Amino acid sequence: MTQLHRIVLAPRGIPKPVTYQRVAAARRAAAMLDAPSSLLVSHGPRMTMYGALALASRFRPRRHLAYSFNFTELPQGPLRAVMRRAFKSVDRFVCFSTMERELYADHFGLELARFDMIHWAARPPAPPAATDASLPADYLCAIGSQGRDYRTLLTAMAHLPEMRLVLVATPESLGGANVPPNVEVRCNIPPAVAMGILQGARFNVVPLLGSEVPCGHVTLVAAMHCGKASIVSDSSGVTDYVQHGVNGLTVPPRDAAALASRIEQLWRDPALALRLGASAHTFARAHCGEPAAVDYLAGYLRTDAAGPRA
Repeated sequence: MTQLHRIVLAPRGIPKPVTYQRVAAARRAAAMLDAPSSLLVSHGPRMTMYGALALASRFRPRRHLAYSFNFTELPQGPLRAVMRRAFKSVDRFVCFSTMERELYADHFGLELARFDMIHWAARPPAPPAATDASLPADYLCAIGSQGRDYRTLLTAMAHLPEMRLVLVATPESLGGANVPPNVEVRCNIPPAVAMGILQGARFNVVPLLGSEVPCGHVTLVAAMHCGKASIVSDSSGVTDYVQHGVNGLTVPPRDAAALASRIEQLWRDPALALRLGASAHTFARAHCGEPAAVDYLAGYLRTDAAGPRA
């Protein structure tokens, strides 16, 4: 007998200053889960916390899947305590790297078996509607703000004056670093424009703040879908995606000289960039497309049909 599941997606993207709107959204979603077989899917840790607390306030346990469970910085103090309590009722947490499973299970005092890892899954970026004439004729790019070490990247680029970098980030992620003349910074641009910059670049650079930083997946997978090679900091948060010399290049974190050497290597060897990009594209098609996320959810619905966690 086929069992029907009602799924309510808790909305995301509400501005941080209006936390009460997030709470209200979580309560509305919880109120809609009237059937025992209903499922709440929340996106991100904050909405997971609000959703779990909203369900608890109704004294009617429902199944809860925490999707895109990722922290740039782990919460501490009172917020950690509230999250530890709220997350006890969540059935499954979906992370995008293997290292995050143990990291979050330990931090919140939860069973490791409740954390699943799937690759970041997204459709390939759409081709740009028009060519951006303001872009350099030949450039590499770096896109994103979470967990980034742009100070090291900008230091590396200062030693490569003949190469151009287009950097898409928030002003805060630059950390007040000096921007050399061969770097163009673009802030607060639409995602489609950022993806157009990625598609026009020779290759992509993802400099991370350390060796245990679970960030950069969105940009990395987008570059893979576009067939672009990436130079990535050697972090356990991206080892599920990048094999050095196979579908990308890795570099020690916070090492400007090593990063400059890697950038120069890939810039001087277009054939290598093409080979790595092609391999990255193959990897993304196999592991990082939307069907992978659909398959995971279908499997969750089949195997976790016993009911909500008490």
